[in-house]
Amino acid sequence: MQYSLFDDRLPSGRSPRVSEELGAGSQFKYWSGASGHRYLFTRISPEEVSDYAENLVLITDKKSEAVVWLGFLGMSNEKAPMPALKPSQGAYVHLLAEDSAERDRAHNDLRTGIFSYIKQEDE
Repeated sequence: MQYSLFDDRLPSGRSPRVSEELGAGSQFKYWSGASGHRYLFTRISPEEVSDYAENLVLITDKKSEAVVWLGFLGMSNEKAPMPALKPSQGAYVHLLAEDSAERDRAHNDLRTGIFSYIKQEDE
């Protein structure tokens, strides 16, 4: 399964107002799930992604800011494993889930909310 990135309605994260006012720009961003709940993510370097193997990670296209992958390294998903990050991509991590159950709920909510806008194409 592949996702089409050519859709004008792709959701991108929004920086919290306080982050903008403090000059942190896109260091922190919210993404919303299907439930309407917002989840706060922190920008990390591609080299740091493996340090957060059990945390929820978003991979974005830097130009369009569209989410190209959502998940965590420890998840069993053979169809869509985490891709190797390219220089044109950014990474964000969600650190506020208290345990794996809460992380999984956030993952399902975000996946449904973010990728509902994307037309799925067969490989």
